[in-house]
Amino acid sequence: ASRLETSVAMMASLGLVWLTVVYVILVVAAPASVIVEATPISIPVVDIGVDVYGERVELPLVGAGTWQYNDTIAYQSVCQALEAGYTLIDTAFGYGNQKGVGMAIRDCFHGSRSDLFVMTKVPGGLTAPEVHAAHVQNLFELGLDYVDHLMTHFPADWDYETSKTKASPAMRQEEWLALESLYYSGTTRSIGISHYCSSHIHDILKVATVRPSINQVEYHVGSGDVDQVMATCREEGIAFMSFSPLCGPCQLSNEDDSLISGTLVTEIGNKYNKTGSQVSLRYIVQQALTTTTTTGPIMKMGGVIPKSNNMKHIRSNRDIFNFCLSNEDMQQLKAATKPAAEPGDCNVP
Repeated sequence: ASRLETSVAMMASLGLVWLTVVYVILVVAAPASVIVEATPISIPVVDIGVDVYGERVELPLVGAGTWQYNDTIAYQSVCQALEAGYTLIDTAFGYGNQKGVGMAIRDCFHGSRSDLFVMTKVPGGLTAPEVHAAHVQNLFELGLDYVDHLMTHFPADWDYETSKTKASPAMRQEEWLALESLYYSGTTRSIGISHYCSSHIHDILKVATVRPSINQVEYHVGSGDVDQVMATCREEGIAFMSFSPLCGPCQLSNEDDSLISGTLVTEIGNKYNKTGSQVSLRYIVQQALTTTTTTGPIMKMGGVIPKSNNMKHIRSNRDIFNFCLSNEDMQQLKAATKPAAEPGDCNVP
């Protein structure tokens, strides 16, 4: 029976344990006149818990983002990402491109389904029946019988200032319990949240029997902890995952602040023969690869989901596991205050 057809009534204990897999790049001897592309280093993963069947759920640290892509561009981008060796695809009900993503998986992914990690979202501010209906549509559009991670996209309806009834602790709790029921049904292997601040997390933890495995928040060089939520994620064992790792939505007043070609990331990149964007992405995943702590629980970091429809950039964004930023460079990047992130999610009641 498929996961969609299987209903399992059981409690799952989501023990969050780090797992980092490091591979060595394969060097192939060749004549000097022949250019041989080195075999890419496999993408490390982080363990974010167990599914309802007790199997570990492993999140790759680099994936393909699809925000703002229509079906056509999403198809092209995801096909190229799969060809480049990506195994994590991020999409959402609200992106309106899941049909394109699903077609790309069908046409361009040639491995085992268990080797692919598909992450999607349902809108915030939904009732339980609306959550179930949205996820049925997710699966239909993607052409899958389960996803690997399902999150609620926002702690309220996007238009929460107008639709006052869609923004409250009670609504978040109802939506979370609906996500739990989908987890127990096997139609998603893990569940999480996005744009959630500390108060929103505490709202759902009051009723949760399955803890969120991921909180996806804007995070990049220059953003800092814009919503002051990283400490809560650490204390509660929730992986803190970056969206917009290259600050895609940023309106730059100074191109020197760019996380792709700006002065800071470019000068650091020159030390390692890497691009500015590779430095920006490495800054985040290097935190994910650091598993030591002096006191208290480990800060679990999720991966990055840069988007591109250019194969050169797609390959470059993946090529960030064969160098390590020095402590001095990490501290310099951490101290940056530009480009700043956009606060405001914590205003949701």
